[in-house]
Amino acid sequence: MDWLAALSREFAPDATAPYADIRQAALRRVGARGLPTPREEAWKYTDLKPYDGAGDAARSQAQPSPLALLETGGPQLVFVDGVLDAARSSLSALPAGVRVRTLSQVLREEPDAIAQAMARYTAEDAQIFAALNAACARDGAVVELAAGATLAQPLVVAFLNTAAATRLFTLPLVVVKAGAQSALSLLELHYGAAGATNHSNALCDIEADTGSRVEHYRLQAEASGAVHIGNLRLGIGRDARVASHSLAFGGRLARLDINAELTAPGGEVVLNGLFQAGAGQHIDHQTRIDHAAPHTTSHELYKGLAGGDGRGVFRGQVLVRKHAQKIAARQASHNLLLSPLAEIDTKPELEIYADDVTCAHGATVGQLDDTALFYLRSRGIAEAEARALLVFGFTQEVVEQVAFEPLRNWLAETLAGSADVPLPERVELAS
Repeated sequence: MDWLAALSREFAPDATAPYADIRQAALRRVGARGLPTPREEAWKYTDLKPYDGAGDAARSQAQPSPLALLETGGPQLVFVDGVLDAARSSLSALPAGVRVRTLSQVLREEPDAIAQAMARYTAEDAQIFAALNAACARDGAVVELAAGATLAQPLVVAFLNTAAATRLFTLPLVVVKAGAQSALSLLELHYGAAGATNHSNALCDIEADTGSRVEHYRLQAEASGAVHIGNLRLGIGRDARVASHSLAFGGRLARLDINAELTAPGGEVVLNGLFQAGAGQHIDHQTRIDHAAPHTTSHELYKGLAGGDGRGVFRGQVLVRKHAQKIAARQASHNLLLSPLAEIDTKPELEIYADDVTCAHGATVGQLDDTALFYLRSRGIAEAEARALLVFGFTQEVVEQVAFEPLRNWLAETLAGSADVPLPERVELAS
């Protein structure tokens, strides 16, 4: 319980601060419940105990730095070790109807702006780490779009962690409220400098109102010695569309829970995921799509890579409620093992209580095609480059759906290395 005890000490809620009662109740519940264990179905493949102390750094290979994504000239908020870096933040070019503030500013000036989001995590069934974030978060971003507002350039909200002398705990919180017929593209970046051993517990809550469009990118590139636990909630209203792309490459332990709620007819959610678990890494994704209304649509595609003794986990749940007729749900999980010691556990789940639905799912775990590898090498391509080309080809279906070109460039460099590959064109997913 070292982790929870440390958080309770360092982030004890101020009794005079906004939401003090909510925060204290959530913290008490977290303390009474304790850390999840593999005895729970949702944590079957992920044991937190080995990561509850400082631990040893992982042995994964270094990834290219994504900090160039902070130099695109668009609006951005940057936090370093949980504290706003005003010099690197820029919100001067926001259009009318778009408001971006720090969480600390909102808590001082207008705490009611996030009351609904905060209350969600007091429920008895709230995910343990989401409740912990709501109880203890001190800073982050609050993004609000008025009805009809559009932010043409992607907004970047970055949480950077340094190689501090002592282990740091950070609790980034992002709250997004997209008004009716609004449009937003958001990059949520979590990055750790070499040598960082931070423990991050991140929460992002996105509410998309009628007819709105939200494109969300979540890039997790923590340092090889870091522990990263994340939660993402997507609330999708009538005729709204939310696409969320989870790209996970860092940390010795990384976990992301995604809960998407389709609450009104016409709602659509797209979940794309790509993870790469190298030596000494454990990367876990848990997704849950709740078709709570008829005439809703979901598309889900996750691809995983594991090399060395790395381990990946994917569990995708799709729930179709009794009255949710005329829905369409597609889910696919495809994975590639790059070494004999690597492991990927994948578990798609459909829970259907309606009878007029279109649902499909599939899962595969395989290895690189020896015939294709031989063909490339017979054309004079070195083995390492040939493997990189095949890996990039495997991931391209996910990469090409990333509309933010600087991020697509970073993915190509990360996945293909020195191999010469063209930048994939943006491909719209057919409904």
